[in-house]
Amino acid sequence: MIDQPIVMDSSIWVEFYLGNTRIRDLVIEPMRKHAIIVPTVCIYEVSLAVERRIGEDMVRVVVANMRGQLVDPLTAERAVAAAQIRNDRKLAMADAMVYAATTAHQAVLLTQDRDFDGLPNVRYLKPSY
Repeated sequence: MIDQPIVMDSSIWVEFYLGNTRIRDLVIEPMRKHAIIVPTVCIYEVSLAVERRIGEDMVRVVVANMRGQLVDPLTAERAVAAAQIRNDRKLAMADAMVYAATTAHQAVLLTQDRDFDGLPNVRYLKPSY
């Protein structure tokens, strides 16, 4: 079990809403204890993925749920931190924004994105598909 703040990247949110029981079992208890930190870029990415994979009507439900968590806005400070992370870690722009939020909140990042595998405070979950 994870007993500290959590950032769920877009891949985890999408799997959660697709009903992936492994993901749901992992995040339900931490969701009860802590607000999930939601980088604003994840709202963008998840909205696109949910519309494509589940349908437009579900986007409103998903975004409302995500907004009910601790939304981490992309401030100028966070953008500069993301740029530094991008330079240091060679992550893509959106990934650097997610990781900047993770480090700012001293959280654990849950992800299925291999680009994060091996970074500090990351729990990489190999996709089951």
